[in-house]
Amino acid sequence: MTPVVLERELCETSVLEERLQAFCDAVDTHDYLEIDGDIEGDTLDSHQISILNHEKKVAYGVCLEAMLKQELDVIIEALETGVRNKLYGITRIVGYYSRTSNWNKSKIGELKDRHRGNYSVRAVA
Repeated sequence: MTPVVLERELCETSVLEERLQAFCDAVDTHDYLEIDGDIEGDTLDSHQISILNHEKKVAYGVCLEAMLKQELDVIIEALETGVRNKLYGITRIVGYYSRTSNWNKSKIGELKDRHRGNYSVRAVA
């Protein structure tokens, strides 16, 4: 492994450990959120921490990638309210993929207004 790759992996690991500890501390001191367990995965986006919301009586999985890319208060708010549209996302528009986390307010509004449908083309005689 090259020194640059090794340095980046070590840096990401320490940042992840810090953010994971801050997340666990925030959930432990929360009134109705509780850490339920660990859902093993091979990658940062498949490895998750299971969180119970006792007020809404639901469980959520927060992936490690979200902990690296999102602010802690955004993640906690999503767990409290169940509203997930503020979390890190990727969408495919006009043939390319784009991260929605750096979109402005208008672009997010356009995304919410889009309708999913089953469209087909018919020949007109």
